[in-house]
Amino acid sequence: MGNSRKRKTRSKEFNIDLAKVGQVVDVAGERPLNQDEQKLLRTCHEVLTNLLVREPRNNEKKDDVLKDLQEAADSLGAAEGAPGEKGPRKGGNGRNPRERYTAANDCRINHPELKPGDPCPCGCGYRLYASKRDAVFRHFVGQVPIQVTFYYRQQLKSAGCDNIYTAPLPDEVGPSPYHATAVSMFILMRYGLGLPMYRQAAMLSHLGVPIAASTQFDVVAGQFEVFKPVGEALLHEAAQGEVAYLDDTGMTILKQVRTTDPERTGTFTTGIISTHEAIQIALYFTGENHSGENMKQLLQQRSPDLPALIQMSDALSRNFSELEVGEVIACCCLTHGRRNFVEIVKSFPKECQYVLEAIGKVYAVDKKAKEGGLDPPQRLALHQDLSKPVMDELKFWMDEQLAEKKVEPNSPLGSAIKYMKNHWEKLTVFLRVAGAPLDSNIVERALKSVVLHRKNSLFYRTAKGAAVGDLYMGIIHTCRLNKVDPFDYLTQVQRNAKAVEPSPSQWLPWNYKETLAALAAPSVAAVPEW
Repeated sequence: MGNSRKRKTRSKEFNIDLAKVGQVVDVAGERPLNQDEQKLLRTCHEVLTNLLVREPRNNEKKDDVLKDLQEAADSLGAAEGAPGEKGPRKGGNGRNPRERYTAANDCRINHPELKPGDPCPCGCGYRLYASKRDAVFRHFVGQVPIQVTFYYRQQLKSAGCDNIYTAPLPDEVGPSPYHATAVSMFILMRYGLGLPMYRQAAMLSHLGVPIAASTQFDVVAGQFEVFKPVGEALLHEAAQGEVAYLDDTGMTILKQVRTTDPERTGTFTTGIISTHEAIQIALYFTGENHSGENMKQLLQQRSPDLPALIQMSDALSRNFSELEVGEVIACCCLTHGRRNFVEIVKSFPKECQYVLEAIGKVYAVDKKAKEGGLDPPQRLALHQDLSKPVMDELKFWMDEQLAEKKVEPNSPLGSAIKYMKNHWEKLTVFLRVAGAPLDSNIVERALKSVVLHRKNSLFYRTAKGAAVGDLYMGIIHTCRLNKVDPFDYLTQVQRNAKAVEPSPSQWLPWNYKETLAALAAPSVAAVPEW
């Protein structure tokens, strides 16, 4: 055998102080680098080149290697985006960014012993400079949600008459014992978080602020007339929407008085989400009327000049029973049709997988339209191009399953297929009408607050209590949908009650800040023309 030869390597050792590299990078944008710093960066560049540029294979040209490296760099740059731009933050399990803490305070602390320009204490010979990034420490402090202050006002009596002179309260206090922020806290905890008032009373009692549940409701109900104009304005705006999502759930009113049909036994809370461009409005109606009757009343406020409203709901007949032909464009929720196959996927895996994958393709197209920022006509064209062939093939497959008796019609799979076939026209409106949604998930989520209320409190005692709950839940959820702080909104409406009553349309969640800014702006006196 011939002599074996060792493969020659061109490995080279480098001694690099990473701490110094970090210092050089930090000062690179503030001053010119000296020779030692430039030499350190050249060494780092050489190390990276040795790591990234691979040796060409025996049958490969070196130019191909450099081409691969350039393509990898281009793809990396495309993924990272333009310099200084950050992509959308994904997930939500990590720390919240600073902008999410809208009620937080900022406190800046300078070093007590050092300042920029001082020599480094370690003796390296470099001077200190202010880093662009601060060390952040979050400090959370607990406090009572409702605080009480006792004002002991001096009283002066006249020696010769019965007059009593009492020291006035501070300007920001009174006349009501409950400040607007306290009322907002009661409302938000009760109708935004579903915390019953007797639990609030127990919590506040433990924290040294004993406020009975009945007192809380009296305070909250006492502001009903203040928020009622806002609720009526929201109702009017919702009637002018483009799409309305509709659903209802059961709710109990203990002292319910039947006004229409004494033989009726059902009581419902109907949730309606009305959308118009970027604005979304949440409405709740609790009583003996079901969803179709509540929608009929809402449409009475709709302008006759507007086109027919697109109504999205599940396929229950009561959602459409009160509506005339052509009064709305009726759509049915595709998720409800999909749900029937999800529930039986273990029994019919092959057939259900086919249906679920087809519906998944449709949702992928809708996601593409949403991410691309397409307007309703463009979204419709995209669905007609990509989703219509998928849905046509799905319908042909379902017809074939029943026509050729591949599926027992009375089986769970047959029932799921018949549901889709019976409501096919309403399930596929998004292929024919611009702006028609795929499902009613948004109103399903809106009804979670009602379900939470029912779970924690079981019922409303009276129709008045139901009306109070509907109003406040609608306002709070409308704030959430439009990314508005509900606590601040509730507080500002109370503080400006006199201005809200004559023009509530200027005090809706999406425009109240502009109204506040206009009121705070100094008025400019008119300059006479000479």
